[in-house]
Amino acid sequence: MKKIYATIISFLVILSSCNCAMAVRMKKATAENILQMQSYSYDTNNVELVTKSVVATLQDSDFIIEDMDMSLGYIRARKTFKARYTNKKRVLGWSAVLVAAGAYTAFSYGAAAYSMYSPSRRVMAEMKDKTIVVDANVFIDRIDKNKVQVRFLPVEKILQNADGFSFVTSAPVRVIRIYDSKVYNEFFSQVEQNMRL
Repeated sequence: MKKIYATIISFLVILSSCNCAMAVRMKKATAENILQMQSYSYDTNNVELVTKSVVATLQDSDFIIEDMDMSLGYIRARKTFKARYTNKKRVLGWSAVLVAAGAYTAFSYGAAAYSMYSPSRRVMAEMKDKTIVVDANVFIDRIDKNKVQVRFLPVEKILQNADGFSFVTSAPVRVIRIYDSKVYNEFFSQVEQNMRL
């Protein structure tokens, strides 16, 4: 029995060290590079036109505008959709817990069968489609006589789906700050196209 517990603990330590390595890789982008990627300046003095174009771009991308303050140059929007996201580490971790619970049940001649319920539900929940929420904050500001700057800050949240028994629908499994320059370039070019319409 001690060997099973030692194996599970060492397995969990290995999983947590993998997450730390990913966090170190994400920190390599400097704050200045991230700020440049998230910001774009348009050669115009018409803040209202830029704001309308940003709103149109967000709505074209299936975002719902939740809050908007023209005086502060602030827009908050949200998009929700379902997608397949299987975190292999979590599936592996809960599978290991399920195997340990199965071994414990076998050693107790079935008396501990209840211990297999929660891990099996969690493995099934990990295999289902997840609800993805993308929250976007946009800041619009005149920085010069003929320049308006837009800063776009999207954050993706992968939510744990409720299984009808024990899991909370809105509990985020993972929160991802988007650092892909392609996402920002597409957004800013779409805003520019909407300004020409």
